[in-house]
Amino acid sequence: MRGLAVGLTIASLVMSVAPGARAASSCYDGAQNGPESDVDCGGDCPLCAVGSACRVARDCASGLCNASVCEERSWSPGTPIPSGYHVEQSRHDRAATARVGGAWFLGVGYASAYVSALALPNQLSAMYVPLAGPWLSLRRAEPGWPKTLLIANGVVQDVGAVLLIGGLIGAGQQLLREREAPNARLDVVPALGARGGSVTVIGVF
Repeated sequence: MRGLAVGLTIASLVMSVAPGARAASSCYDGAQNGPESDVDCGGDCPLCAVGSACRVARDCASGLCNASVCEERSWSPGTPIPSGYHVEQSRHDRAATARVGGAWFLGVGYASAYVSALALPNQLSAMYVPLAGPWLSLRRAEPGWPKTLLIANGVVQDVGAVLLIGGLIGAGQQLLREREAPNARLDVVPALGARGGSVTVIGVF
């Protein structure tokens, strides 16, 4: 009984002098606990991405916490870049939405055209050509629904291309905080339970 008390005392002393170990462990356990404002980010943990919960601006990679949510912080060319920040392409503005939508439209449209060309190579070989393939295949298609499908596929591909190009041309820029490299540290944290003791080694590099 005395040995158990001594062990518990030593463990509590070690844990009290290793707060960094406890903080580091809670930042990588897949749960919102310890110092973070969202799961494994914010507080003393890594910076939170856009859409994550935050308490203060420094919780966010963007440095912008609005209504307890990290938001993208846009930057206009020609304006000064704040100290401790760098500029990257926006990922959450309208142009980014257009890029994603365009990629999906173009990808799905061309994938279906490619499959059609594989299935009917004698009639739809032109479908291998992106964007123009459906329109080139119209003259060999039978009247009715085959032509309707070709026109629909051509429209889907062309709309996707327009959205993608527009999203690339109109891409905005955002400010992101510089990530500070953590100081290398190795902590050894003992723990006692009903069935014995254990040692947890936590490294930050």
